[in-house]
Amino acid sequence: MRILRTLRTHRPTFLADGSIDLYAPTSWSKMTQTQLRYVLMLLSMFDNLATVKTYMLIRLSGIHIEGYTVRTSHDEPQSYRCWFRPAWWKPRRWFTLQVWQVQSFIRQFDFIDPFDGMDVRLERIHGCRAVDDILDHYPFGDYLMAEQYYQLAVSSGKPEMIERLATFLYVKRNGKHPKQLSLSPAEQMGTLRWFAHVKSVFAERWPHFFRRVDADIEELDIDLMGAMDAQIRALTEGDITKEETIKALPCWRALTELNEKAREAKEFHEKYDKK
Repeated sequence: MRILRTLRTHRPTFLADGSIDLYAPTSWSKMTQTQLRYVLMLLSMFDNLATVKTYMLIRLSGIHIEGYTVRTSHDEPQSYRCWFRPAWWKPRRWFTLQVWQVQSFIRQFDFIDPFDGMDVRLERIHGCRAVDDILDHYPFGDYLMAEQYYQLAVSSGKPEMIERLATFLYVKRNGKHPKQLSLSPAEQMGTLRWFAHVKSVFAERWPHFFRRVDADIEELDIDLMGAMDAQIRALTEGDITKEETIKALPCWRALTELNEKAREAKEFHEKYDKK
């Protein structure tokens, strides 16, 4: 019972016409932090998104499934016998959910489908708070390190790479990054999905610098340190005395400049390669 009281936003209610209203979040941003952790836990446990959404429907709306009827023919769908309490001191209210109704209801959770669509993040992990959600005023040098560990996490699938990524996305009370973090599977999922969303925002805002690659990332021979050094050189224009200043720049300011350099380079090649 405790987990249900924590997860649900509103209690189900019966209407005058005998129908029932179920309430559940319809976007990432409408979730509480507890609900977000629960959904990330489900995503880390199940590959089948329909299973995840069914659990979301039950838990987040605050209903209980007591049993089900077995399908006897193709014309008679399986149904679930469910109940909820209008208030903790009131008796149970019973109702039936058909399979087709469940399949219809869980469509409101389609927002969890895109891996890069999670526009929120876990605000705290092990006493550390999250940095800016879209890394606006985030140091460019920290972004380069986070990007490096994200690529390693995606290509290797190693949890320790995700945990290294998290150390650059969370800070302690003194504002410094933790040296290490031990993450649960839900926190690992949350870290990856958060940074994937950040990269999707970046790709839309700076399309000349962030170009999508169709090849499987596992098939790419990525020179991560080389790519990081190239970005720094592009901003310092070869002046190594400016390197620390560049790393301290706000991430968005640095990426705006890199995007302009990429745009100019593209226009130059398009103009002179045709001659």
